Amino acid sequence: MVQRSKRSLSLGKVDEMQREVRAFEWKVRGWAAEVPIGSAVYLGLDPLNHSLGLMMRILNREKDGGDFERRYGEGGIE
Repeated sequence: MVQRSKRSLSLGKVDEMQREVRAFEWKVRGWAAEVPIGSAVYLGLDPLNHSLGLMMRILNREKDGGDFERRYGEGGIE
């Protein structure tokens, strides 16, 4: 079994993930456009949309071969 830290992500897999994340991001934005601003559903969709945007930035950086740099306020789970 390969250690998780030794795994690599192929460019094909990155492209696949980008397509799926982008499609879901548009779906989430469509839902947000349909519900009242300030509603509980809208408030739940906002961080989901932010998370998907963050994932796209991470995947873009992965594809470019660089290390991802967090913006101020993006602390992570460690």
